[in-house]
Amino acid sequence: MQNRMEPLRCGECAAQVLVQKNSWEHTSIQWNTDAHRRCPVVRDDDGRDGRPGAPRMSCTHLDAAIAKAAASGVIEVFDDTPIRAPIVQ
Repeated sequence: MQNRMEPLRCGECAAQVLVQKNSWEHTSIQWNTDAHRRCPVVRDDDGRDGRPGAPRMSCTHLDAAIAKAAASGVIEVFDDTPIRAPIVQ
């Protein structure tokens, strides 16, 4: 199966983004203008890493919607093998 972005709507602000869950630890999110305008967390952010205008890639509400969608199978997790904890010697 080929990895692809899937639409997902935030339950809090109704922003719809495209999401791809490559693994439980890695999520790609593609924002569009409408989603950016709808999400108050992204819209009101002053920038990321000191770069005004650089959008935040996510918010806690969207993160929760993605986690719920992945856990319930709505969004496919392409590699669902958990990352092993490093061995400390």
